[in-house]
This record gives sequence, structure tokens and C-alpha cells, in this order.
Amino acid sequence: MYVSRAPNLTPPTAPSARSDHHESRTYSSTTRLHWRASVTRVSMYFVKESAGVREEPGSASGNRRSAQREATRARLFEVTVEEFKERGFAATEISVIAERVGVSRGAFYMHFADKSEVLRELLRIEERRIAAAVLPSSDRGVPLEEVFSGVVDAVLAAERRLGRRLVRELCAAQFRPDFGKSDDVGDHPVGLMLIDAIADRPTQIDPADLAMTFLTGLFGLLATDEAAPAARRRRLDLLVQLAASGTIAP
Repeated sequence: MYVSRAPNLTPPTAPSARSDHHESRTYSSTTRLHWRASVTRVSMYFVKESAGVREEPGSASGNRRSAQREATRARLFEVTVEEFKERGFAATEISVIAERVGVSRGAFYMHFADKSEVLRELLRIEERRIAAAVLPSSDRGVPLEEVFSGVVDAVLAAERRLGRRLVRELCAAQFRPDFGKSDDVGDHPVGLMLIDAIADRPTQIDPADLAMTFLTGLFGLLATDEAAPAARRRRLDLLVQLAASGTIAP
């Protein structure tokens, strides 16, 4: 697999390893507010979706057309993800998606630039799911090894829901030069959560560097390792142990 870059996980104001204790705490508090607000919004969305609650439109004019556009986009997204799961990203065809949804091929492109955009959107949704799942175990009193392990468990839960092939493609896509990167730190809630958790522990390692190293290793293993589940889990556990050992002060 060609790896052009590591995932873009570093916020523009991340502290260096030389930052003093006060600067680290100030940064940590700001980061926590940022990513927790994002995760809370997404968590509430999932609660509303599971309960069948829909937001009421703001005005009567054009609401039907707007609702139809949203329903079409949601259906296109859903079917595209199903095709990814069944056929894989490369073999998924826009014409098949459009036919299944009952719209023209051009209608797909009215909502998404290409199928890579659907994959990016799915990745953002899953990142927020993972961050929401790990949120309760990210507080200062919890050993960091449990936080790293929680991320692994949440990713494997996504794998059970989406299928191993699709999660492998989501992980591999982050190393593709054409997949694009976001400069909005809110698009990386898992990375922000890890940076915040690491900054709350004594360490000589830059929190952003350690978070990026862990996630790059995690994505790389999941993108390339086709071993049996037990062997792969052993390697993932080793990655967790190695990452957690970086927070132990000398």
C-alpha cells in the first residue's frame, strides 16, 4: 500500500513537548470543550435517529422539496454504503446506485461529487461514533491504556457493523493522496480526544505526536493485516501497550 502521508490529526495550536504544565492544561481544557461539544451534538443526533425523532422544518415554503432532496441524499448515501460493503469501493458503480435508488446518474452527482465523498462522509460519521463510545473512559482517572484499548474496541465494533472489508478501505483511504484532508480539527474527534487524554497524563512525548503515531499504527494494521482475528487482536493489543508506555514519566 502506498502511504503518502499520516492522517492529519494535529490541531494548529497543539503544544510542543517543551510546553510547561500550565500551557498544557490550558490547551487541554480548550481542546476538551471543542471535541466534547462536537461529540455531544452527534450523540444527540444518534439518539434522535434511533427514537425516530425528526427536526421540524423552519418554514412551510419549499419544505416538501427540501425534504425530498434530503430523503434522496440519505437514500443515495445508504445504498452507496451497502454497495461498498457488498462489492468493495473500487467495484462500486454510480449507475448501479442510481438504479437502485430510482434516480438518474446525474442525480447522484447533484448530492455527491463522487463515491469518495461518500466514503469521507462515512468516515466522519464513524469517527464521531467512536469518540462518543470512548468518551466515558477518557477522564483523567482512567489509565491511558484503557482509553487506547477503548478506541480499538470501538473500531472493531464498527467493523462488525460495517464489515471488515469496508473498515479496511476506510482506514486505507486515509493514506491516499487523493482522499483529501481537512484543516478543521473538529473533523478529527478521535485524535482530539486522544490528545486531550494524553495531555492529562505525565509524559515527555508531545500529545499530538503520540496520538498520531497510535492512530497511524491502528489504521495501518487494520488496512493491511488480513490475519486471523486472534493474531490481529494480539498485534492491536501490543500497539495499545506500546502507545500507553509512552505516557510513563521517567
